[in-house]
Amino acid sequence: MRRKRQVFVNRDKKKPSAATPALVIIAISLLVALSGAYVWQMLSGDQAKLEAKKSTQSSSSTASSQASSQEDQSASSPQTSADDTQSSSGQSESASSEQASKHEQDVELDLSVAVPESERVSSSYFDDAMFVGDSITNGILSYQIMQNTTVISHTGINPDTIRTKKVFRSSSGELVTILDAMKSNIDKKKIYIMLGSNGFAWIGEDQFIEYYEDFLRSVIAQHPDAIIYIQSILPVTKAKSDSDAAYANSKIDRYNADIIALAKKLGVHYLNVAEAFKDENGALPNEASPNDGMHFSSKYYQIWFDYLKTHTIQN
Repeated sequence: MRRKRQVFVNRDKKKPSAATPALVIIAISLLVALSGAYVWQMLSGDQAKLEAKKSTQSSSSTASSQASSQEDQSASSPQTSADDTQSSSGQSESASSEQASKHEQDVELDLSVAVPESERVSSSYFDDAMFVGDSITNGILSYQIMQNTTVISHTGINPDTIRTKKVFRSSSGELVTILDAMKSNIDKKKIYIMLGSNGFAWIGEDQFIEYYEDFLRSVIAQHPDAIIYIQSILPVTKAKSDSDAAYANSKIDRYNADIIALAKKLGVHYLNVAEAFKDENGALPNEASPNDGMHFSSKYYQIWFDYLKTHTIQN
């Protein structure tokens, strides 16, 4: 009798799970998805960089265009920026400027105190005269117009420095003020003073007249018996007057009005020499001073002395 073989079945051995393939598929899918995401991210980054670069170039181009436009505008109207900057201040000052301009135009000189025209005197009238002033007075020496008179002058002197600045070399070689130099000429009977061409442009009216008065009082004390003439500030050319408000002829007239009042106050004689120099515009003729609009040629020094010879005070 045949024995039956016993077959032992291992029931603990596991069979392959049906889920395994699915997991593999999922894993592969995830890997593919991650790879795709990575590739997309890289591509997106490159695209962003490209867009940023384009944007930067566009901005740069725009800025360059704007700068070029501004430069073109600046080139076509170079004063626009300055005008804009100054517009508010210019508007705030316009009223006062107009008022000052009107005041200057309304100046009327009281010539009733001026030395009137008189019988012409000879050159000997100036033998005992002394001329005091700045570079314009100094021209008497330069052009040798009146060699029989005494000239004490210095270029750049004004009503203040004429009393304080040591600029004149005395006979002893010492530098002294013009006021002190005048003391050495105590015998002079006539004193002609012309000041203001240096100074009126930057010294205020009140201060200018204060300096002038202090100087004149000293001269009167030094020379109590002399005839003292104060001459007007002379006009400048129309070109200089129009181009530089500090030297405007209307301003010169205003300072001359102050000098007239000072002459009347101190009892000295005012000479309206300016009238001999004015053209139809109330200015020094351009041909008289083509260089600086103020200093003139020997021809006009002769005109000056012709005027002085016909406007004198007798002792």
